[in-house]
This record gives sequence, structure tokens and C-alpha cells, in this order.
Amino acid sequence: MTRKPAVAGVFYPSGKNMLLDTMKDLFLGPLGPGSLPSVSEKPLEKPAGIISPHAGYIYSGQVAAWAFHKVAKLGIPKTVILIGPNHTGYGSSVSVFPAGEWETPLGSVEIDEEATRIIAENSSTVQVDMSAHILEHSLEVQIPFLQFLYGDSFKIVPITLKDQSPRVAKDLSTAISRYLSLNFSTLIIASTDLNHYEDHQTTLKKDALVIEAIEENDVEKLYRNLYEYDITMCGYGAVATLMLLELGEVRILKHATSGDVSGDVLEVVGYMSAIYA
Repeated sequence: MTRKPAVAGVFYPSGKNMLLDTMKDLFLGPLGPGSLPSVSEKPLEKPAGIISPHAGYIYSGQVAAWAFHKVAKLGIPKTVILIGPNHTGYGSSVSVFPAGEWETPLGSVEIDEEATRIIAENSSTVQVDMSAHILEHSLEVQIPFLQFLYGDSFKIVPITLKDQSPRVAKDLSTAISRYLSLNFSTLIIASTDLNHYEDHQTTLKKDALVIEAIEENDVEKLYRNLYEYDITMCGYGAVATLMLLELGEVRILKHATSGDVSGDVLEVVGYMSAIYA
């Protein structure tokens, strides 16, 4: 099956040339890293991970660009495992897209069926399911960034989570670890936005609590802070899964809010990018 873009023309441009121009602007923009990525020509030699936001590019794209700018230097991955929240409510609680390809204005990316099979076979929660992915945007918006860096030289494993409990994060990280023991050239992307629709200062304070837990690699603290301080981070299960993989030291690359772009500081969404390597 070819999964057609669900949010092209909404979250990012639907035309190839306009999308390529937009990608360049995100890297070069005032909140971006300030230069175009320098992509290493060598294969990625060991697993790495990034945290990347998933709002419309106008709001979160420059923050996301930091993670892709940094990871580009590590090498070209054979496989990219994308993990994000299920905003639509469709499909199974933990869903991996089984086969075929995903299409964007920059071309098509093939599903890594072997990786999908290994992860599903080693998990008690993952189900093979297309329906959870058809309208979901949190993984789709990562793919043009990957294509901008690597062309069509990689395959993907899209995983979307309705159930983001600690149990699922532990189970999924165990299944992914099994795959990583067999295939080192893998990039894992945890897709999340941070606090939603509160004023700028409140969001800065709540986001700082999330970032603190991530920097300490303390998954229990992440879940505890979300509950105790009512933080509306949407992809916490994806981030917890990445944290449990223990891929290396985490570096927070950029944090901003939608208010930094729009000027509206009354109701903002927080965004953060980070790398594990």
C-alpha cells in the first residue's frame, strides 16, 4: 500500500519546489541552526536518536531543523524508526505500519518490512495496523526532513501510540533493542510537542520540567512531572521509549514556543529538539 500524505498543503507545502525552499528556510531561519546540514556520506555506524516536534513547519520547523542538522553529520541510516502519538484515535493502541511505502511531495520512502516484523514479534503490545496511520501527522512531518538529508536511501518503520503508558514504553523499547542488536545503522525519531495552549511563561516553566527529566534520563520523573504539574506534552510515550533505549548522552539542541514565531504569547505550544548519540 502507498500511504498518501495527509497534511501536505496544511502542515507543510504540497509542491516539491516550494517544500524544498521551505526546508532551506527552516535551517537558515532566525530560530534555526543557521546553516544548511552537512550530510556525512558514510553509513550510520551505530544507533542514534533524536527528539523532534511535529506542528506545522511555520511554528515548529526551525526547532526540528536543529535535530536533523546535528544528526546529518553522523552518517546515513539504513532504517529510521519513527515513534509518535496517535492524535486521531483511529486504529490499535500501539500500531506499526506493515508494508508498502509512504509518499510525500519529495517522493516515496519504503517500509522496512524486516524491521517491522522483528519489532512486532518481540513486542506484546505492538499490532500491525494501517488504519492508525492514514490521517496521523506526527510521523509524516518528519519524513520530508529525512528526504532532504538522505534522498531515498533509507527505509522507515512508523509506530504510532494511543497507549503511552510506562508499560508500553518499556515493551516497545525492549522490542526495538532486539532489532538494534541485529541492525546498527538505525535512527530512532521520537516525535512530540511539549506543553499546549497556555501562556508563554507558564509553558516555559512546564517545558523546563520535561527537559530536566530528559537530561537526567529519568523516565519515572518524566511521567511524574507530567501528572503532578498537568503538562500537556503529547508524545511522552515516544520520548520515554527513546530514553529507555539508552543510545548515549542526550543533548538538548533547541527549545522555543509558537509564540516566538507568531508573537501571540497568550496560548502557545512548546517545541524542543534533542539528540542521543
